[in-house]
Amino acid sequence: MSASEDKEQSAAMSAPEVVPSRTRGRPSPEAAAQIDREILHAARDLFFAHGYESTSMAMIVKAAGVSKTTLYARYATKSDLFKASLDLTVSRIENGQLDTGRRRTRDIAGGLMAFGRHALMISRLPLWTNYERMALAEGLRFPELGQLVAHRIDTGIETVTAFITEAAPREGLVCDDPEAMATSYVMALRGHYTASVLRGKVSTVEECDHFLGKLVAMLIAGCTRKA
Repeated sequence: MSASEDKEQSAAMSAPEVVPSRTRGRPSPEAAAQIDREILHAARDLFFAHGYESTSMAMIVKAAGVSKTTLYARYATKSDLFKASLDLTVSRIENGQLDTGRRRTRDIAGGLMAFGRHALMISRLPLWTNYERMALAEGLRFPELGQLVAHRIDTGIETVTAFITEAAPREGLVCDDPEAMATSYVMALRGHYTASVLRGKVSTVEECDHFLGKLVAMLIAGCTRKA
């Protein structure tokens, strides 16, 4: 535990404790799980809103409606709680798996457009946007925050590579390097999203489709047709 966290914990533990009205006695497993979810959700929302440094354990106690004893029995330090709250975020984000759309369409342009739309729609979600901002702000202190971002990029490249490899021959297209094509596509999507975040302006669905149409056409133009 760092000196600042030790000081914060001492201050929080010495402050007057307001115990929320809960049923006395040991909670049932279901109630204990619910308490933990309330703590993690409250912590996540506060970390997203105020950042790691400006969020105190006392703030989380108040927001979650639990006692200091309950909180510290589960999470001894703020860094432990921070990691656990973001693990919860990761599990929710990973539930939305990227999809090339190839079950809905077999042509390469349609599949790439479907993948791009889905990827950009996920990126528009506040949960993902807040997570990425936190990863940028606290990446040096918590390197594991960037692992989800990197994993999502790598998974996207693998998925698009497999789709191009499968779909291109059906249309008589020769793509010399499907992985390079997929990497260019996924990183272009990433750049589009990052630019939107930096500008503080979320692209509309129409703007996303316009961007995707131009990008997909450019990538396919780099392939050649079989004689």
